[in-house]
Amino acid sequence: MTISRRRFLGRTAAGAGVFALGPVLGDAVGATPDPKNDHIIVLLQLSGGNDGISTIVPYANDVYHQSRQRTRIAEKDVLKIDDHVGFHPNLKGFRELWSKGRLAVVQGVGYPEPNRSHFKSYDIWHTASNRGRSVGRGWIGHLCDVAFAGTSDPNLVIHVGNRTPYSLHSTAHPPVAFSTPRAYKWVGTPEEVAALETAAPDCERMPATAGGAGSTVSGRDRALVTLRRALREAQASSTRVRDAAARFRPKTAYPRSRLAASLATVSALITGGLSTRVYSVEAGGFDTHNNQRPRHDNLMTQLGDGVLAFFKDLEAHGVADRVVVMGFSEFGRRVRENGSGGTDHGVAGPSFLMGPKVKGGLFGRHPSLTDLVKGDLKHTTDFRRLYATVIDGWVGADHVPVLGRRWDTLPIIRS
Repeated sequence: MTISRRRFLGRTAAGAGVFALGPVLGDAVGATPDPKNDHIIVLLQLSGGNDGISTIVPYANDVYHQSRQRTRIAEKDVLKIDDHVGFHPNLKGFRELWSKGRLAVVQGVGYPEPNRSHFKSYDIWHTASNRGRSVGRGWIGHLCDVAFAGTSDPNLVIHVGNRTPYSLHSTAHPPVAFSTPRAYKWVGTPEEVAALETAAPDCERMPATAGGAGSTVSGRDRALVTLRRALREAQASSTRVRDAAARFRPKTAYPRSRLAASLATVSALITGGLSTRVYSVEAGGFDTHNNQRPRHDNLMTQLGDGVLAFFKDLEAHGVADRVVVMGFSEFGRRVRENGSGGTDHGVAGPSFLMGPKVKGGLFGRHPSLTDLVKGDLKHTTDFRRLYATVIDGWVGADHVPVLGRRWDTLPIIRS
């Protein structure tokens, strides 16, 4: 049986876990990155448009109480940050991180000419450009191309979940994605493995010049080497992930939620010694057009308790200092609630940076509840300032090549 590289890639993506291969660089299989540091980013996507006004509550503002009846949170219940705003009462986990100076709340995050479509807005967030996917790669993919050029580690970027966000898209550093580590393995028939381990006729027909100028490996042999390396990397990647998860013993109790399970998986991989530099997880259910209060209350419990357990676990394993979590949503919700006890798509909302190396506090200006555009908050902090802060202050790279221009960073990352 013969197999082309394209067919091989297609078959790997057909399994429960996906190993999306890009160009294979260097000779080492699973080579450790050569970064300026060993810092890790965990992207926490709150999908559906989180109601920022019910997350960071402007409890002292009369307009808030006038605009919200069924979704309003009473002042006595708010976990107060200052004399103006406070956490949702179920964000006790956030409050604990805040009290330790490990949580930064960035207020009024958004972008000019906002789009209220979930998909189009996330395309803008995922690419750091109003052009969306026409840019051709996600902002994390671009960051990896800049910060880890020449790295061939197949586990550099990992998404835990069903839907891989476009932010991770890259041809040179494609992400690994799976729902659970046990489901992640390279899927191939014995015939396909044999075809890769032996000389495939597809390679034999390649011209001898395919190796490139100065190459010591000619066309068909170079292609065969690439295919064999792709096989080894796919197999080794899935083995390392599954082994790390199998060895994992959490040192704190995680709550029972899908988000907490995803974060526990990330903790397993970090403490298991993977060289991954970017992890991605998703919490869904934030599109609260109706009956918002009980739904959002539950989401806030899952968010606060899940993140707190994650950091307690990392700290108990002695690796928390390596990790910063960035929490964000594609947009916020409108100021005035609708007639169904919910809130509709809005514009600006809060984002979060969390970790021992984060300088806790409020950053940016809370949007006005009266100076609105068609009922929507005006953003006061461009989300690309958040990206620039993480790229420069945490990854140790230059954000300009990634974001296309210079942005003012926020004083959030501790030196």
